[in-house]
Amino acid sequence: MRALLTFVLVAVLPVVATAQLPRDLGALARKLPSLDGLLRGAPLTTNFDDTARQLPVLDRKQKRRQARPLRSLARTAAGGFVLQPGLWEGTFESFCLRTATHAPGKGDGFLFAPIKGARAPAIQAILSAMVKHPEIPRGDAQMLLWAILSRVRVSAMPPKLQVAARVLLPASEIRAINANGLGVLAAAERTRLFGGLAAPVRQALEIESDLRYRFSRADVTYKEIERIAVLSGTRPEDNSNAIRRGQWSRHPRGYFIRFFPDSFANTRVVVLVPSRVTVTRDRLNRIIALEDLRGGRTETVYDDAVAPRTHPKDSRLKAYAFKTIRFIRRGANGRPEVHEIHDQGWTFHRSRPRTRGASAAPVMRVVSAAFRPGPAWLALQGGFERWGERAEQAQDIHDRYEFYRDRADRATDDASEDSVDELEDTDHYRDGIDAATSGDPGDRLEWMIDHQERENSALEWAISVREGLPTTSTTDDPPAWEPGGGVAVPSRGGQTLGISGR
Repeated sequence: MRALLTFVLVAVLPVVATAQLPRDLGALARKLPSLDGLLRGAPLTTNFDDTARQLPVLDRKQKRRQARPLRSLARTAAGGFVLQPGLWEGTFESFCLRTATHAPGKGDGFLFAPIKGARAPAIQAILSAMVKHPEIPRGDAQMLLWAILSRVRVSAMPPKLQVAARVLLPASEIRAINANGLGVLAAAERTRLFGGLAAPVRQALEIESDLRYRFSRADVTYKEIERIAVLSGTRPEDNSNAIRRGQWSRHPRGYFIRFFPDSFANTRVVVLVPSRVTVTRDRLNRIIALEDLRGGRTETVYDDAVAPRTHPKDSRLKAYAFKTIRFIRRGANGRPEVHEIHDQGWTFHRSRPRTRGASAAPVMRVVSAAFRPGPAWLALQGGFERWGERAEQAQDIHDRYEFYRDRADRATDDASEDSVDELEDTDHYRDGIDAATSGDPGDRLEWMIDHQERENSALEWAISVREGLPTTSTTDDPPAWEPGGGVAVPSRGGQTLGISGR
């Protein structure tokens, strides 16, 4: 009986292990040490613990930006997209990579994760090859993936799936799938062995066994398999890893990515490639210039003839007035064009001593922007009653970066805390310029749009530096998004999604 039970678990556990292994099933596996190696050899093991860290800070005051189509970019040899700085998006065929789960809901958040598991090369090969083989219907590719996740041998699959496998998979992967495939378990044995298990565990085991049986029939249809692999009804609520829909996550190749699935069959992908922005500071560490790669530049001159005014509730908060805000761009004839705003707006800076590094002198960190009702210091005098509100907003901004600062405090290199300072300064500096230029822009509209793009780029670049991402987007070796190079993992349970390039 023990040998038979071991066989059953060998037949059903690998696919269950690709999701979240229930505790009672895990306990059962621990009682059978021979299962340890089997579980490590599951076809797909990627789960939420493998996802890239989410980056909600990227959503801070996001402007409405027009994304360009990913399909307009050059393609790699594998069918991916050679990325350039900017915002890119496209909708692509996608695939369910986790059986016995509900389809994505409208509010589900997904994060990027690498493909892991014994059949990771096969899954990646199928996702990458789809763009080169439009003759393979999406449904056949989805059935092939479900069969591989259920450990069906290619030689035992229906003829049309064998054809798809030979087109989409290298011969070495077909051999590996055949060598590690499993047979069908008789219904009577399933009933006897699964009857004593908890309902969720029994359901998952029954579904995987049923899929293997259905795939053994030559006339099986997509609809039959979908009815088994995709659960109907209301999904149980799971808020353990809840994130919002469309959350950004980091991609290890140096850019940011997010996912908006319409269903498991189609997913809109948005890719953000940071562009380098140079930040210049004065002796008080105040940001005085942002310059992008196109030669666009935003400069600020502070009115130091006006003594800084201390916030009544926080002695470290000091208000500094802007004297000049200058926007510079390259004109049609190549000569610079300049637009200036005078005596308008102010910003708070927080004095904070360095805890590491060569200099112990205080540094001034931008923490909040002021409003724009007229000449800068008159605005301070007339708007004094709003200082408390502005200080609260400043603290909210400061707190938003504490998770980065905590990590920097645990780091050993001196650049860590500096990179957090630059990230937060960049975010707040744009608040200061936005506040000073609010209201009806009139003929300033084009200048404001140009500046806001630079603001966004400065923040995105600072985040990429803080994240330690490679910055190949400004070299001769730009990054690429390879659809088969990772998956989208849901935060609330449900289907892991693989995305093709077509």
